Amino acid sequence: MIKNQIVPMFLNKKIWVIASVGCIIFYVACNSSSSKKSLSVTAPTIAFSSTVPTDIANPADPQQAAQFAWQEFVALTWPAKANPSPAPGNSPYFRGQASTTDSLGSTGSGGVVVWETFYHRDELYPGYATGAGNVLPNPDTIPNYIYPSYVSITPAAGVNQHLFNNLDEASEITLANMYYTPLAQKVDSLKKTITGAPTPVQSMALTKAGLNASLIYESKGNPVIYNYLQTTGFNNAVPRRKALAQSRNQYSNMPITGALFQLPNGSIEIKATWRHFDRTKDNLQDFHWTVGIYYTSTISGSLIANNDTLLLVSLHIIQKTPNVPTFTFATFEHISNEKNGFRYINTNPLTDTASGLPRPLPDSGIRTAIRQYPIPSSDTGFNLVAYNQSVQSQLRSHFGNNVVWANYELIGIQAVPQNNPGGPVPPQQFFLSNFATETNDALQFFQGGLSGPSTNVPDPNTAHVFVLNPTTKMYTGLTAGGCLGCHGSQGQFPGGDFSVIAATGNSFAPEPVKPYPGGPVQNQNPAGFPLPQTSPGAKKTL
Repeated sequence: MIKNQIVPMFLNKKIWVIASVGCIIFYVACNSSSSKKSLSVTAPTIAFSSTVPTDIANPADPQQAAQFAWQEFVALTWPAKANPSPAPGNSPYFRGQASTTDSLGSTGSGGVVVWETFYHRDELYPGYATGAGNVLPNPDTIPNYIYPSYVSITPAAGVNQHLFNNLDEASEITLANMYYTPLAQKVDSLKKTITGAPTPVQSMALTKAGLNASLIYESKGNPVIYNYLQTTGFNNAVPRRKALAQSRNQYSNMPITGALFQLPNGSIEIKATWRHFDRTKDNLQDFHWTVGIYYTSTISGSLIANNDTLLLVSLHIIQKTPNVPTFTFATFEHISNEKNGFRYINTNPLTDTASGLPRPLPDSGIRTAIRQYPIPSSDTGFNLVAYNQSVQSQLRSHFGNNVVWANYELIGIQAVPQNNPGGPVPPQQFFLSNFATETNDALQFFQGGLSGPSTNVPDPNTAHVFVLNPTTKMYTGLTAGGCLGCHGSQGQFPGGDFSVIAATGNSFAPEPVKPYPGGPVQNQNPAGFPLPQTSPGAKKTL
């Protein structure tokens, strides 16, 4: 397999108008819950291009929102613009730029795409400092991930540490470790072949299989964010912390005495989830794939940098737009995710025993993940399943049957913050989560904030998303849920304008993968979720 093989297809074409294929069927509930009226709506003509859409109506109807999300997805997965003759040490691709000669998918399932050339969180908010502070990278050079001086990383033999995909996150925001079920089952099978204490060779085989079962993650920001940080100097910890404090004052309707941290319109962040390639079952042509960096640890705790072939299983896209300053949150998955399945292990289980909880949380043991809010289909107001199928068909029709991006599907998009599900924001949209990226009960039912001794249980009484009242010019706190609520709680509330990496930057260190341990497996237990509200919006202070 050649990583950057070129397949001539629709060259020199940048914009593709996708004609409707068939129609979309969805239902609108009548007064009686058992009576539904079927409506047939022809999918509109959609212009897909390498240009990211810059705004969306507020509020947008479900079809407008889905179209916006798919247009983002196509533009950001367009082949990246190659640098045909990079100087030594320079990147073979231009950061955040789309090719003007290639079309969607034409560089193959492993071709480098636009979002992959975005800046890694460690590049935007470096942990190392010089006499000039925390220095942004030269955008022309190959990626160079430099962590704080106390972080020691040894590369395994032959490892390339200058790849675009640096998977330095090994858990779901430290709340759960995730594993791909078919590879986890290989660990279970291997353990069954061992009688008594494992030999050193068997232990190594178990560890390797356990590491391969893990999911790993990365976070990136686009050149708009890079340019903002370069202009303001907020890539540096000290001035940014002052700006974050002023932004907290703004949301608290307190006096502002200094510069605010406010990302400009057009700011885009990406969260990508990857799994290891299963050479016995996977076909690389069915996935977008890469050779990426991930991290393991030795018995002494030192970090090892590794390379492996990895398959993209999910992609978050968040964007700040003029009409939606609270960002849009679109999330996509590979179509095989739910069929193949995932398992997870909660970190710090059973640590919250507060009254009012259905049981001590989080749940312990290995859990089989279950999607709690299915992708909207024919029994909902908007049939997103059918809409996805139509778009996938259109992509194959215009970019070729083998275009890999038709193997991904939109799970949902959030653009309207509110306190609770209902009205224009049904539960699936309010609690929007990605099956590979926000999987345990705390994340599939996230609302408000996180609480408990280990800060790993949802607190639906916490108002951590703030919206401006255009009449009073005052900010109001909302107990929002899902991706929007989580980014509000971990990003906007600390002053980082819905950017979690901005709120927590300059202290990143690679998170080593925890091998899948094997053992008894139980199903995810959603009983008692979503957790009930008792005094909505009562908690707002840091």
